[in-house]
Formats: sequence, structure tokens, C-alpha cells
Amino acid sequence: MGSSKNMLILSAALLCCTAVAAESANPAEAQKLAGVTDISLPEIDVYGVMDMSAKYATPQSTAASRFQADSLIVPQSSQAINWTQIQDSGAIDVGDVLKSVPSAYSGNSRTAPFASMSWKLRGFDASVTRNGFRQLYFEDVDQSAFSNVERVEIIKGPGSVALGMEGLGGSIHMITKRPERDLAGSAYASYGQYDTKIGGFDLTGAIGDTGLGIRLNGEIERSGTFVDHQDIDRDNVGLTLTWDRGGPVRAFFMMEYQQRESSPNPGLPVDFRGKRSTYLGEPAFDYLNTWSPLIQTWLEFDIAENWTLSPRYQRFEFNVNQQQVRLRDPIGGGLINRSGRHNFHERDMTDTYELELKGRFDLAGMAHQVALGYTAERHEWKGDWSNFTGVTAINPNNPVYGNVLPAIGAFNRFSGQADTDEYYLQDLVKLTERFNLLLGLRHVESRIDSEFNGFASNGQDDRTNTFQIGASYLLDPQWSLFAGMSTAMSIEGIVGGISADNKPFEPERSRQREIGIKHQSDKLSASLSLFHIRFENAATEDPSNPGFQIQSGEQRSRGVELEGVWQATADWYLSGGLAYIDAEITKSNDGDVGNRLGNIAHLQANLWTRYRLLPNVHVGLGANHVGERYGTISNTYKLPSYTTVDASLAWQIDPRLKAELFVQNLFDKEYYTGNNDFSVYRGDPLTAYARMMVNF
Repeated sequence: MGSSKNMLILSAALLCCTAVAAESANPAEAQKLAGVTDISLPEIDVYGVMDMSAKYATPQSTAASRFQADSLIVPQSSQAINWTQIQDSGAIDVGDVLKSVPSAYSGNSRTAPFASMSWKLRGFDASVTRNGFRQLYFEDVDQSAFSNVERVEIIKGPGSVALGMEGLGGSIHMITKRPERDLAGSAYASYGQYDTKIGGFDLTGAIGDTGLGIRLNGEIERSGTFVDHQDIDRDNVGLTLTWDRGGPVRAFFMMEYQQRESSPNPGLPVDFRGKRSTYLGEPAFDYLNTWSPLIQTWLEFDIAENWTLSPRYQRFEFNVNQQQVRLRDPIGGGLINRSGRHNFHERDMTDTYELELKGRFDLAGMAHQVALGYTAERHEWKGDWSNFTGVTAINPNNPVYGNVLPAIGAFNRFSGQADTDEYYLQDLVKLTERFNLLLGLRHVESRIDSEFNGFASNGQDDRTNTFQIGASYLLDPQWSLFAGMSTAMSIEGIVGGISADNKPFEPERSRQREIGIKHQSDKLSASLSLFHIRFENAATEDPSNPGFQIQSGEQRSRGVELEGVWQATADWYLSGGLAYIDAEITKSNDGDVGNRLGNIAHLQANLWTRYRLLPNVHVGLGANHVGERYGTISNTYKLPSYTTVDASLAWQIDPRLKAELFVQNLFDKEYYTGNNDFSVYRGDPLTAYARMMVNF
């Protein structure tokens, strides 16, 4: 691991000294690997009249399916944001990307530890996958790691059939970059407010006519933040190899390494309105270090015309070293109680094996596109820490820090293993020229053994099915009506959970019903949908056995979502959306029926536009509105609505060199996101940074 980090730092430093990168050089024909066609975007001629929509369009997507399909006929809402749009919008982390999704809650600022745990779609937790593989906490290492991401696809609503367990509200699917045939390179350097310093590079090409393609990219950051005593140091590097000689066998190998060092910012009290930079941990001994190596590889065999067989493998780790202070309840005199953990360690290891068969065939006058496969996941985890005792209370308006460790109390440890075996089938059926049907089924067998401080909870053994059924009808080549039902299941929240009669908890489940209309043309793409999601098997108090829980709770989220993109003129591009979400507890023994789900506003809206002011000058403007909402599901405090505005200016100095200026939260709007019943996180203030980019 250390050698990978050193290689990244050296490579990025050398490239940043020469000024740097951005839009890829003219890519060659995309390669097809494991049934996923890579969509390479042409270089935009900034001196010509090419529509900007060509930069941002993703005409086909794997979202909500195991194969490439026209989104017009897939009967579920999804949205794709490609690398070029991520760059041009000035997005810093995944939360910024989610601002483009009307029904998404983009979560806490990246100054918070493990921000991905706060991402939500349509009211419920979002899973994260990468090239079709489920990720367990890999996204928590570095939420800003975009240097190897080609596009982000969002499945809105449960999608376990396509992407496996978790994602009760939907899935965030990352597609990584692929090598290109032509030798090309790019690099970039950013510098800005709060001592922001970021540099990165991207090199790609083919090795003669061997069929071997290589791509190496990475990013390094050494920045401060708007929070006192908190810096962010990030390193990531990605190496991708592909092999395709035009024959019946193709190969893919991708290795990534990510690391992040920062401070575990505990947030602010829920009623705090003081200095925005306040840090309420202990700078003398707080630390957070996370790192992860990831390997993905697969082969693809053409076994018959229109049929491929692909064995696939993923290995990754999630590693944490942390020492932290956490906020608790307020006490007299304006002080806030605190607790903490000493020398927290966690080590997670996951191996995933897949075998997938994809193909097309005609039967009884109907065309079928199918994917069927088997997935085996072996996930192990272990960790330990000691509690701090007697952590001093702190005055948030005048914090005084300690210089010595608090007393160290009880030692805690945990470990476990979750083995899952999954079998799935998905079939997209073209019944007529206008009528399409999507059917899917995934059978999951999970076995969980876990231990906490010597207390073992073994034998959590469950078998469950998730399904997907939907239909679309083409009104004409540009309009379609769709309706469908999709489901998801999750075991992440029930590990170690048992009832009073010593029976292990069952997986949590969600089910979405959705109807809508889609449009897709050269100038306009849009969708409008009505949805209803029900979450079942939520843990709630056992009225017959105080201190225990039963899985009789239910929650629901329902609403309407509109999103679209419009190429108004050759020089003017717009994207945006609006979502109304009514999300609440509908069944519980905890006296909270009717409570709204935490951090989910009734109304959310976004808009992003980019305009070619001069042949080589672009301006951008974005706005994100989040309505009033409760900070947590307990509804103990409310957070006010807010609207932030972002702006950008880009100057294409020549076809290879570009200078850009980005301003986020232009009007310095003060806003907060809920963390727990005791703390909130402040949203990013006005932040400006400049970026130089070069192709070569």
C-alpha cells in the first residue's frame, strides 16, 4: 500500500508542476467489456457550434438493469451524470453530484466523517456500487475520489434485482473510466480558499496492436477546510488494463487505492448559531485515517452469437484508525457534554465472486434481452476500541481544549462474518414494437455470525427474494409511458439483532410502486414519475418485553419527481428537477407514528445551466433548494429551508489549455444538516477555487 501512495504523490506532483488537465483527448471507439459498453464522449470544439448536450448525454445506461438499455424503455426512474458534467459543475464530492438529483438527500459536508452514511434517495438509504459490484464502505474512504469515475448512475427506488442487497431507497452506481486506443493525457491543478490544493492526472493509450489498453489516473489533495483545526489529506490512484483483440475473449483488470486523513469533526449542537469554523473535538489527540485497496477483474467469453459468459471477481478492504470525541446532551451553564473513543480500529475484508450469462434471443415473435447469474460474497469484519471516561464538557461559544488524553475506560471489541449467495435473472422483453416488459428476480441466502464483547449472535440465516416487474409503452419514438414495481432487502441494519425469544432479526425490506412518463430527443430529455415506497421490518419496541425490539415497524415515502435536460440553443444547456416527498413513520410501538423521516424535506429543487458567452468562454450557474425538514427521525428539532447558488467561469485559452473559476454557495447561505439528536453539521460556506487544465 505504501508504495502505491508514494507513486501517486510523486506522479501528481510532477504533473502539477507543469500545469494541468481536464477534458479527455479525442477518445477512440469504446471497448465492450462484461456486457457494459463504455460511452466515450467526443472532445468539444469550443470554437465551433457543436451543441453542449453532446458533452453531457448518456443515451444508454445500465441503471436499473444488468445490461445496456435505452432508458426510454426501462420502466424505472434513473438519472446519469457523466464525468464532463461533474467537472464543469465544479463538484467536489459525491454530495455535490447528488444535488443534481431532485429526490436525493446529498448528506453531510465532507468535513463530517463517513458522509456516505447520510446519502438518501427518495427518503431511504442509498447503496453504492462500482461497475456492478456492491461496495461495503469503500465510498467512505474518500467521498471526493472522482479521478477514475466516468459517470454516476442513480437508480431511484429499490433496485436489488439489478445490483444486489441494500439500497432500500435506491442505488448510486459508479462506472469507472476505461482505456482509450489513442495515446492521450491530461492533468489539472486547483488552488483556492481555505488553502485548497488539489492536483491530478489521467494517462491512457494502447500498446501497439496487442489489444492491450492502459489507463492510469490519480489525485492528491492537501487542503484546509472552513472548520478550525481540520485539514483534509487525500490520495487516490487507479490503474485499468483491458485486453481485446477482436476475438471471442476479452479481459478487464482495475486496481484502485484510496486514502484519507482528517479530523473526526463531531459537528455542532443542534441550537448552535455561533462561529461557523468552531471545532468541538480535541485537536491535540483527534485523528481519522481511512484507506482501502480495491481490485476488480473479469473475463468475457463469446460462447455463441449474441451470448457471453463472464466470470468476475472483486476484492477490497476498508480500514479505519480513529480517535474521536462526540457531542452529547447540553448541561447547565451553556456547556455540552461529550464522550469519546480511544484508538478505534476497524478492518473489513470482502471477496465477491460472480458468474454471469448474458444474451439475446427471439421466442414466439418476442425479443428477449436477458442476464442471469450467481454472486457469492464473503465479508469479514473486526475491530476494537476503548471508551474515554470523564471527557470534559465544552462551551461551544468559547471552546477550551485539553492537552492530555482523558481517562481510558472499558475495552470493546467486535467481529463477524456475513456470507451471501445470490441467484438472479432479469429479462427485458420486446412484446411489440411499442410495448416492452422488464422482469427480474433475485434469490438471496444470507448467513451472519457476529460477536460483540464476547456476546455471540450466530446463526442469522435467512432466505428471501426480491423482484422487479414493469412495463413501458412507446407513444412514439420520443415518448413512453411506464409503470413498475421493484423491491430491495438489506442486512446491514440487523447484524446482531435478536428478539426477546432469541430469534435473529430478518432482513429489512422495501417495495416501490411507480408510474411515469419519459421523453428523449436530441434537444430534450425528461421524466415525470409518481412513486410510493414502503419500508418493512423496521425495529421498534417490543411491548411485551421492555428492553427488546420486534420488527413490526413500517415507514413510507411517496411523492412526485420531475427532472430533465434541455439544449435550449447550441450555446445554452440546462438541467434541473423538482421533487415533492411525503415520508413518515406509519407503524411503530415507540410513540412516533406520524414522525417525518430525518433530513427529508417536502420540497427539493435544483437547476444547473451552462452558457457559451463567447466562442471560448463559458459561464455556469447552479441553484439547489432544500425545504424545511426535521434533523432526525425522532423529530426533536427542525432545520430551516435554504437555497444555495453556485457559479463558474471557464476560458478555453486554446484547444488544449483551459482556466476555470468556481464559486460555491455564492451568497454564503448558512445551512445545516442533521446528524443525530445531539449534533448537526454546518453546510459549506462561500468557497472559491481556480483550476488550470491541460490536454496533451
